[in-house]
Amino acid sequence: MVASQSPQTLDADDLRAIDDDPLLLDTRDDVPVLVPALPAATFVRLARKLRDDNRLDLLLPHATPYQLTSLLDLDGWVRDRIDIKRARVWLHAIAEYAPAQRPRGALADLMYEMDPELWTAALAVGTVVLELPEDDDNARDHIQQQLGSLRTYETPDGFFIVGVPDDELGRRTLQTIHHVYEDDLSEGRKLCLAIQSLLPAQAEEDLLRFRNGRLADLGFVDWEEAMKLLQPLDHRAAAAHEALDFGHLRDLEGLTPTVRWRGPDLLRRVMMRLDPQEHGLRTREFLLLVNEVISAQRFDPGDDDANQRAIDQTQSTLALGLEMIARETPSDQDAEPFLAGRVAAIGLRLLFRVGYGALDKVREAATVLHRTGRVSLAAPGSLLDRPWGPTIAALSGLYPELPRRNVKGTRPLRGLQDVRETTTMVAQAGALAQLCFDPKGFAIDPVWLDRVDMPERLVLGDLIRTALVHRRLPGSGQALAPLTADDLAWAREHLLRGDGLDPALGRDLAERCAALGVGEHQSALAENLLTRLHVELAGLEVDPDGMPMLARVGGLLTIQQVGMWLRLRHGDPSN
Repeated sequence: MVASQSPQTLDADDLRAIDDDPLLLDTRDDVPVLVPALPAATFVRLARKLRDDNRLDLLLPHATPYQLTSLLDLDGWVRDRIDIKRARVWLHAIAEYAPAQRPRGALADLMYEMDPELWTAALAVGTVVLELPEDDDNARDHIQQQLGSLRTYETPDGFFIVGVPDDELGRRTLQTIHHVYEDDLSEGRKLCLAIQSLLPAQAEEDLLRFRNGRLADLGFVDWEEAMKLLQPLDHRAAAAHEALDFGHLRDLEGLTPTVRWRGPDLLRRVMMRLDPQEHGLRTREFLLLVNEVISAQRFDPGDDDANQRAIDQTQSTLALGLEMIARETPSDQDAEPFLAGRVAAIGLRLLFRVGYGALDKVREAATVLHRTGRVSLAAPGSLLDRPWGPTIAALSGLYPELPRRNVKGTRPLRGLQDVRETTTMVAQAGALAQLCFDPKGFAIDPVWLDRVDMPERLVLGDLIRTALVHRRLPGSGQALAPLTADDLAWAREHLLRGDGLDPALGRDLAERCAALGVGEHQSALAENLLTRLHVELAGLEVDPDGMPMLARVGGLLTIQQVGMWLRLRHGDPSN
C-alpha cells in the first residue's frame, strides 16, 4: 500500500493482518495516518500485543488522545476501581513514547486532552511528595530521614522531593514524573501539588463517572440500558418489521473494525451476502452489540476473555435469530437472500433479540424446574445427576449456555438444534425428579435430603438407585432405607447378571416411567441410572472379611451417609 492511500479504504484483510501481527506496522509507511484511524477496541488490542513485544514505539507516537484515553479506560481499571499497576505501566509508556519528536509542552497538552486527574490518581498511591523549604540546608537531610527506605527523586525545580517504594512500579512512577518535568516545569510542579492534595476516594468516584460516560459511547452502556437488549422479539414481527435508519452508524469515522464470523455457518454466509458498505455498517453495529452484551452480564470491559466470550455469545445468538426468521421466508424466495435483506433492513440488534427469545424460553423452563421441581438444594440443578445438573445450572443464568463436553466451562447455544436438545434435557431432568418423588414413581420422601450428613454430595439418582436395590431386598417393606454392608453384599450377589443387571430392574424403571407419562425419556434415564448402578455394584471394594466397605461406596445411599440421623434416632450403635 502506498502512503497516499486513505486508511478509511484499507482492505479488511490488510487490517486483519495487522490485528494478528502488529509488528507489521514496522513495514508500513502510512503509520502516521493509519494509527489515528484505528477503532478504539482495535487500538487497545494492538497496544497490548506491542507492549508484550516491547515495541510500543510503533503505535503510541501516532495515537490520538481519544485512543490513549480508551486504552486506560479498557486496560487501566478492574470493574469500578483503578488498577494502579496497569494504569502506571500505561502512563509511563505514554509519557515515554507518545510525545516523541514533538515540541516541548506536547506531553502536558496530551495530559489535558486525556484526563489529567487520572494521571494524578494513578501516580499518587504510595507516592509521598514533600516540599523543600528555601534556604534550609538541613531540610534535605531531614526529609530523606522522613522518607526512610523509599526511593527518592528531587524535582528539577528544586521544590519537592518525591518518595516511592523501591520497586519497578515505583521507578516507573518517578520516570513518569520526570518526563512531565522535562516537558514543562510548571506542569511538573502542578502534578506534584495535585498528588499532595489528592482526596483518593473522591477523585476515583469522579473519574469513574467520566469513564462510564466514555464507555457508553463505545457501547458499554449502563446495566439497565443493556438489559433492554435481552427483551425477546417474536421472529414473525422481525420478519415483517419496517426498515430502520442507521445514520448514526454511518456517521462514525475511522477504519471499519474487522470481525471474524466464527459462529455458525449460516451467520457467515448471510453476512458475506451483504455488499461491502453494508457489511462495514453491520460490523460496526456488531461490535457495539458485543459491548452491550458485556454490560448486560456485568463483565469487565477490559477483560480479553470476557470480550471473546461475549463475541461468541453474540454471534451464536444472531445465528439462532436467523434460523428463526428463516421460517418466514416467502415461498418465492431463497432463505439466505431473504435473511440478508432482513439484516440490512432491521440490523443486528433486533435479530439478536429474536435469537435471545428462544434462549429465554429455555432459561425460563430451567429456572422453573430449579425453583419448583425439587432438583436443587441451593445452586440450580445441584440435586441432579450429570449431565442434567450442570445443564440446568448453565441454562439458569442470565445468558443460557451449555456445558462443554469433556472440558470445563460452557458454550453458547449455536442454533435451533441446541435449543431442541436443551429443551429435551430440561424435560428429562423434570422426569428424573418425578421418578424420584411422585407416588407413581418411587415415592421417596424428600425428608431424606435433610437426613444425609453431607447433602451437597447427594443427587436424585443416588436415591433412585438405592430404592431399586432396597425394593428387592428380602423382607423389605419401605420405599427407601439406607443400605448396610449386608444389603450391598446381597445386591452384588443377586442383582448382577453377567455383564449387566437383573432385567427386572429395567422393567421396574420402565413401568414407573410409563405410569408417570414420561416414557419418551425412559431410555435416557435408564442408561444413566442403571449403568451407574451396575458400575457401583460390580466395583464394590471389600474389607478383609469380604464385606463391602461403606466408606468407598458412591452412587447409593448407605448408613455411612446418615450417621447423624441414626444416632439421633437410635442412639450410638457402638454402645
